[in-house]
Amino acid sequence: MPTAENLLAQVADLRTQNHWLELRVKDLETQLFGRKSERRRGPAEDNNLEWKELLGAATPLAADPGPAPAKPPGRRRSLPMGPKPLDPALPREVIAVPNPELKALICPVTQRPMQPAFVETLEVLARRPAVYFVKRYERTVFTSPAKTAPVYAEWPADVLPRARVHASIVAHVAAQHFCEHQPFYRLEKQLARVGVDLPRVCQVSLMAQLDERIRPLTAAIKAQVWQRGYIHLDATPIDVCDPGRPGAVREATLWAYRATAGPVWFDFQGSKSPQHPTGRLAGFRGHLQTDGASGLDRIGQDDGRIVHLGCWSHARRYFVKAVDAGETAAAAYLRSIDGLFRVERLARHFQLPPPRRAVLRQKHSLPPADALFASAAAELATVPPKTRLGQALGYLLGQKASLRRCLTESAAVLDNNAVERAIRPLKLGAKNWLFIGHPNAGPRLAHLFTLVENCRLVGLDPEAYLIDIIARLPDHPMKRIDELLPAAWLKARGQAAAPAAPSSVIE
Repeated sequence: MPTAENLLAQVADLRTQNHWLELRVKDLETQLFGRKSERRRGPAEDNNLEWKELLGAATPLAADPGPAPAKPPGRRRSLPMGPKPLDPALPREVIAVPNPELKALICPVTQRPMQPAFVETLEVLARRPAVYFVKRYERTVFTSPAKTAPVYAEWPADVLPRARVHASIVAHVAAQHFCEHQPFYRLEKQLARVGVDLPRVCQVSLMAQLDERIRPLTAAIKAQVWQRGYIHLDATPIDVCDPGRPGAVREATLWAYRATAGPVWFDFQGSKSPQHPTGRLAGFRGHLQTDGASGLDRIGQDDGRIVHLGCWSHARRYFVKAVDAGETAAAAYLRSIDGLFRVERLARHFQLPPPRRAVLRQKHSLPPADALFASAAAELATVPPKTRLGQALGYLLGQKASLRRCLTESAAVLDNNAVERAIRPLKLGAKNWLFIGHPNAGPRLAHLFTLVENCRLVGLDPEAYLIDIIARLPDHPMKRIDELLPAAWLKARGQAAAPAAPSSVIE
């Protein structure tokens, strides 16, 4: 029979093992879900997560690269100190620093001239101020003594003759206003400092002309969003001047429609009524994901052509607020929702196709979600409705059908964050714009911001893009308008530049 000392030793040993396993679990979670900077590659047994029971034996996993080569013992090599090297793609300008005076090159010991040993280099980042200049175009006009109509060549496509500006100026104003969030009056002052007189009323006129030219592009972006069959929908308020009440503003709405992992399209409307997206989505069939705004869950439900999905991220925010308010009972709900997102990250990590993701959710997401709904229904009767937890439980149960549908539809995602990320730059700009000057400027804002935001989503410089398409749009066939959309334009530009890439660094 074991003695008391043996039992205490076994308990201490088990506690030690339990502590080691907790640390091991935290380490594995860091490798799978943590930041890239925190991940590391160790021996094969360190990275061999037993997810076969979770994913199924037939799930094709990525090939195991095998154990990493053993490193010799010693101190861990630290990262190089100092600033990062400058981008090698930037153009270089070689400047030779003059040698010291001849008398400084005499060795004080041997009294002989010093010999050149090596060349030391220093690269610094520099900038040239923007240069504004006037392009003078000349064309010959041909006339006839018969007083017929004169004949002359057309002005270049990248010129706006009536405004007397080049496409580069239009693109710069658009990029500064819609991408860098600079109000027109600030741009007017910035240009005045370099001697350019471009009043804000002229800038608004240029944006109106640009809006008319890019209408085919925004229509093509809208068509692409509708063709994907999965739309994220959200709205953001924006103030607009009321012509009927001088000096007063009223609230308008900018609706954002974004395809999953695709483009985004903005629509300006005078209110947040769900009638506006209902009309826009009259011919749409597929999945529609929204937050808990009233009325949006009824879009397309009469004829069953739209499958409405909720947003678990919005549901989670209510429980986060409850935890922050000190309501400890909300922590259990928060942990359950985090578990659902953890399963989704696991599916993305292994790049599971939709059928395998559906099996994973059926086994490891639906049971906890159903238990979460049951617990919320039982606790809602005992929680005051005006508390943070009461509001969170009310939202969760009110959106139960659409939230559960996120786990039963294999193509669905759990949150509506994709469209919210597209709206965020607009909210940053609204703090600088304060309001829209006239209701007629609302659709213009929606069109131009649609184009600029899609440039940002694909990592494209909107100014360079606009300079090119302003010249190409007038003569481009409308049936091939998709070739000028930001993603296609960037892909074509990359393919065209690939063969011309130099094989060696140009100094």
